[in-house]
Amino acid sequence: MLEESGICKNDDSFVFYGQPSSKEGSVKHFGSTNGQNEIHLSLNEIPDTIHKVALTLTIHEGEGKGGSFSAVSSANLLLKDRLSGEILYSFTFGEELQQETAIVVGEFYRHNGEWKLNPVGSGFDGGLPSLCGNYGLDIINEPTAPVPVEKKVEEVKPLIVTLKKKETISIKKTAKVVATLEWKSKKDLDLYCFYVTKDGQEGKVYYKNLGSSSMPPFITLDGDSKNSGKETVTVHNPSQLSYVLFAAYSAISNGFGSFKAMRAMAVVDNQIGQKITTPLFENNKFSYWVAIAKIDFTDINGMKVSHVEAYSKFGTERSPLLYKDGTFKMNVGPVEFK
Repeated sequence: MLEESGICKNDDSFVFYGQPSSKEGSVKHFGSTNGQNEIHLSLNEIPDTIHKVALTLTIHEGEGKGGSFSAVSSANLLLKDRLSGEILYSFTFGEELQQETAIVVGEFYRHNGEWKLNPVGSGFDGGLPSLCGNYGLDIINEPTAPVPVEKKVEEVKPLIVTLKKKETISIKKTAKVVATLEWKSKKDLDLYCFYVTKDGQEGKVYYKNLGSSSMPPFITLDGDSKNSGKETVTVHNPSQLSYVLFAAYSAISNGFGSFKAMRAMAVVDNQIGQKITTPLFENNKFSYWVAIAKIDFTDINGMKVSHVEAYSKFGTERSPLLYKDGTFKMNVGPVEFK
């Protein structure tokens, strides 16, 4: 049970077979029978401080015994109405997993006063310790059931950094990454997220293709902002991606103008207190495109955020392209008009 920061603040909010109920009883674990685990959620009773409930699955002692989800097929999350038994949603997952020993199956989250479900199916190496570490908890390795203990704020290693020109920084890879394009101008800018998936698929998420959270590319755009402000891309399953490139497009109707003067920047947030800002330094007045930041997800535990600032040629509408090896080029993609 996670607070707004994405962190499980204490062991009372961690529900599992060794602690089958949250303190106030809004989330309960009913054990494993006949290949099924049940979690009962009373959503209206969940404390207001809880913004998200992550449903997770681990292979017991999988790391020590050499077990992994490569041997598991057709795992299924069923969401049922507890009173009527009606199946409200079904999500099959795990077919693409290999050596992972822990999964974030799905997440309930608050949105505009309502609870929503986001299917994830994202895997972790390292089993229960890695899974707990992702949510800010440590576990004590004892012969009995593992007991989570509170992880102090300083141990989470919060990090807020503004990158210098062409600088790269490594941060922790988490189950979800949020990137925003922010600008201060009345002009209409558009955020493009070019991607390469783990299996080599290439594409882009933008205002004409808002993406998907439950299937490739596991990336969504929150919509098309017509005014000054912000557009947001969420990477729902970083383990299934190799690279993403964030670029901004200024429609031809905006006329010429410097992205720097618009104070455009990309902000990458791994949801555990590590936030990287990539501003612009060049006063380029005659480009419709700028590539701002790139993320390399190919490391198992970390991800590299790079400041890449590159502009299109004078007056061209051709977009950038991101390639399978993580390199990119300007002025080679399809022409974009808006």
